[in-house]
Parts: sequence; structure tokens; C-alpha cells
Amino acid sequence: MLKILNIYRRIVLFAALQLLLAGSSYACEQIVLISSNSHFGMVHRIEATLYAQPKPSPKLNHLIAENIKDSHFIEQYNRSCLIVTIGSEALELALKTKTKTPILSVLSRKSTVSTLLREHERTLDSNTLPITAIYLDQPLERQLFLLQSLLPSSKENNIGVLLGPNSLTEQETLQNLARKHQVKLNTIYVNKFENPVAVLDGLLDETNIVLAIPDNRIFNTKTTRGMLLTAFHKRVPLIGYSKTYVNNGALAAVYSTTKQLADQTATLILQILADEHKKLPKPMYPREFAVAVNYQVARSLGLHIENETMLKQTIDKMEKSSHG
Repeated sequence: MLKILNIYRRIVLFAALQLLLAGSSYACEQIVLISSNSHFGMVHRIEATLYAQPKPSPKLNHLIAENIKDSHFIEQYNRSCLIVTIGSEALELALKTKTKTPILSVLSRKSTVSTLLREHERTLDSNTLPITAIYLDQPLERQLFLLQSLLPSSKENNIGVLLGPNSLTEQETLQNLARKHQVKLNTIYVNKFENPVAVLDGLLDETNIVLAIPDNRIFNTKTTRGMLLTAFHKRVPLIGYSKTYVNNGALAAVYSTTKQLADQTATLILQILADEHKKLPKPMYPREFAVAVNYQVARSLGLHIENETMLKQTIDKMEKSSHG
């Protein structure tokens, strides 16, 4: 009888300890970072930032996306209190597991996150299957500020935008921002039967600058060169959405570096862990950013543009003024 009583006491003590740990800010045993082989740099920066914190942090486990189904990794995966997916491939594979563990998605575009959630019958506002994101995209308002910084204010500027199935949802936001900042906007929808390069060619006759919004139907490996050459031949600057696009011939772009995104991710992870209920915040855009300019294209188009540091400072001031 005494032996049974001792066993019972141990069980009660263990249960009490578990409840105590559950209320602790360090109750999270481990975080899983999932990425493809191409995102090791991002993973290492996130790990370095978290391990540099003065307070104890949960154990970090890095899984290669392709190995999620391996039995060795499933145990780590199931015991985690937060899953951080780095890149679209990692997000898609994590959703396929139907995990109930909270997910933080980084390095995926807003349209990609929306598409994957729809395919897996998930929503961003779910309490039972929580998920949030730091989008790879820059805020649309920040991109409009870049345009305003590049073009002379002495003339009316007509901004052209091509929208496809994945970017059409941004049309209302773009129009509201255009009214707010008193810029003229010309948006055209490209259906699945149309050639994006041909549609752009027509749009260029009605605009003096084009803003590229990420959409695989319009901007992809097959169309990129044609889009850039068409705009260049008509002497209309095209504003891209990545540094790579600028290197390929776009005039300029705002983008976030790996370090900036990794730092923001690490900060958000700590914020989530500090929350008693581990509640996820709403999806957000990159906080920090950089500016890239193709000065060779600028000279060819006869444009005099400030250096990248000054452009960023100008955009920073415009953002602070806009957000009051």
C-alpha cells in the first residue's frame, strides 16, 4: 500500500511540475527551423541572433525540407512549440503534414502564402491552426515612395501596373494609396490567354513608369527579359521587386537583405516565446529595407538619380511622415 502511495505522489508531483513549466516563458522545449538547401545563410543568421541572447532560449533544430517525413525528424517536429519555415518549399511541406504547431513563415511572398493556405484549407486568423508570416514582399506604399523619389515632381507621373491572378487582390490597396499620395495609376489585368510582354507594350504608350508587382503569371523566367527590353526600348523605366531584377535591367527596387530578414525573424520568435499564450501576431512586411539602383540604365534613360543611401533616407522620411 505504501509503495502505491509513493508512486501516486510521484505522479502528482510530476503533473504539478509540468503545469509549472507550462506557465513559464521557457516552457517551449524546442523550435524547428525548416528550409531547403538554398537558405542555409538565413538559417545560420537566425540561429546566431537567437543564441546571442542573454536569456536562455529553447533548443533550435534545423530540418532540411525534404527530410520532414523521416522518422528521426518527426519526433523533433512534433515536440516543437514553433515551426519556422524558410522559403515557399518549406512552408508547403510543413502544411502537408497537417501539423497543429504554430507556424511562422518567412521568405515567401504574400501571394504564395495565400495560395498555399487556400490549397491546404488554412486561414491566417485560425485559433486552432495558428500561422503568421513575415512576407518577402515590400509594402506597396514603400514602393510608391521609391517611385516618387525617383521621378521629378515637376511633371505629372502616370504609374503603370500589370496585375495577374495572384496580384489582383492588391488592386484596391494600390488605388487607395494612389489617391492618398495623389499619383495617377493605370492598372491592367493580364488574363491567362494574353502575352504579358504584349500587354506591357501597349501599357507603355500610356505611362511613364512601370511598377512590377510579383505575380508568376506576368513576371517569370520566360517573360523577364522581354519585359525589361520592351520597357527599355520605349524608354520607360521599370521598377522591380528584387535586387536581382535590378541587376537584370530594372531601374530600381526596394528589397530586404538576408540579415535584415533574419534579424526581424529572430526578434519575432523571441516576442512569440515571451507571450504567455505563445500567440502569433498578424502577418507583416519587412521592417528594414535597402535600395538598389541600376545606374547604367538610369544614364541610358537620361535620369539623374541620388545614390542608394540618400534614396533610402528619403523613403524613410516619407514613411515616418505617412505613418505620423
